[in-house]
Amino acid sequence: MTWMNASLRAFVIFVYFVVATVWLPNFVVRLGSVASASSFVKDSVVLAVWGAGLVAGLWLLRSAQRRGII
Repeated sequence: MTWMNASLRAFVIFVYFVVATVWLPNFVVRLGSVASASSFVKDSVVLAVWGAGLVAGLWLLRSAQRRGII
């Protein structure tokens, strides 16, 4: 694997985790129905979205490792 190829793969992984664990929860918390909910519901929804993004990312990393992609 070349440095360029490894750098591109690392950048894709970085972008995924930024989108899934930073941007998406922030987007969801600003939705009208979530924004107007109580703080407990809002925090629970954002936690679920963040956790799903994190767990999916870790599962994708492990799957890619098993296949020899990374």
